[in-house]
Amino acid sequence: MVFESKLIGNITIDEAEIFEFPGGLLGFEDKKRFFFMKVLDSGFPFPLEIMHSYDSNNLAFFVADPSYIVPEYSILVSPDDIKDIDFQDISDLVLRVILRFEKGKVFCNLVTPIVLNAKTKKGKQLILNAPEDLLDVEISIEKGTEIKKETSAESVSENPIKLASQK
Repeated sequence: MVFESKLIGNITIDEAEIFEFPGGLLGFEDKKRFFFMKVLDSGFPFPLEIMHSYDSNNLAFFVADPSYIVPEYSILVSPDDIKDIDFQDISDLVLRVILRFEKGKVFCNLVTPIVLNAKTKKGKQLILNAPEDLLDVEISIEKGTEIKKETSAESVSENPIKLASQK
């Protein structure tokens, strides 16, 4: 299907790849459906994506996998916190963080990550109990810098999403 974005122009998207956010996003609670596009040749040393609202043709965010930015980043969530994205297996969950660009600098918000269930195509933005300085973390990007994420069986890191024990 062709989606007419006021920001990017006409885009061909697969409706099966639209994620539902039952609670919307912070500040955009009425926007409940989003799709993701990889940015090719972005010039960034990590994969960059656009998270575009399907409900609004002029709302989109740049997002990235936080493990490329802060390799040790992980979150601890209660199963109740993410029950509305219908997860059965934690390995189906992936994280994204929203990026902000200002005056030639790039910042990410590590306090409100987005958890995506790749299997059910549902997502949720969380609000973590974390220090305020993680709201706006500057990403150091220098020309010629390349961030590599290891993908061999020996180097695959654990899922950055940890489930808190239920008592």
